[in-house]
Formats: sequence, C-alpha cells, structure tokens
Amino acid sequence: MADINMFIQDNKPDTRTVECFTVLGDQTYFDSKDRPRTDDEDKALAKSVVINNKPPKFYIKIGTYGKIYNPIGLYTEGHSQKFLAKIGKKQFEYKEVNQKVFDMYITFLKTKNLAWLNNAEREMA
Repeated sequence: MADINMFIQDNKPDTRTVECFTVLGDQTYFDSKDRPRTDDEDKALAKSVVINNKPPKFYIKIGTYGKIYNPIGLYTEGHSQKFLAKIGKKQFEYKEVNQKVFDMYITFLKTKNLAWLNNAEREMA
C-alpha cells in the first residue's frame, strides 16, 4: 500500500524574488552590473523573477503588436499604462524571453542605443 504522505504536497508558500529594470533616467539605483533598476513595479520595463531558488525567468514589456516596448520612442509619452478602450486590456504586457534577448534589452535600456533594441527584436523572431 502506498504511503499517503507521498501524495500530500507541502503547503509552504513560494519564495519569489523580483528584480525590476527601467530605462536610464527613471532608475532608483544602479545594481552591481551598473544596470538601471527600480523598486516600483509600475515603472519596470523588464523583470527577472526567481521562484523557490529555481533558475530565473526573464520578462520584457511587449506592445499589442508583439513589438518590444521602446520607452524613448517618439509616441511613448504617457502610453505605458494606457488601456485599449475597445477591448479593455492594457496596451502593454510582459512576455517571457530567453536570457540573450533580456540582456540585449537591458543593454538598450542602459545605453539608449536603438541597435540593441533591434537586435533583441530580431532574436525574438
């Protein structure tokens, strides 16, 4: 007969660590790798999430058409929290990406060099 304890899961809460990244100029502080960071998740453009000491998952802000969000673009003023009126959802969402795309996007946020944003978009495709 199987032990009943084998089927009972631990009810321990998940430990979750979130690192939030933002564009140069909006940062609260710089981390040890000189990347612009923020404590405010509403200002975050990229996130690194670690749950229960597993390998981190990386997320970046994506627009409605699947393009990576450019906070220094011509028409970005005030649009980061905008809702799409007709369908009632946020204009931007976070998408899980691999570490290479994440690192390219963080470099773009740090340097404001559009070549890094273009490389990140190509790598996602």
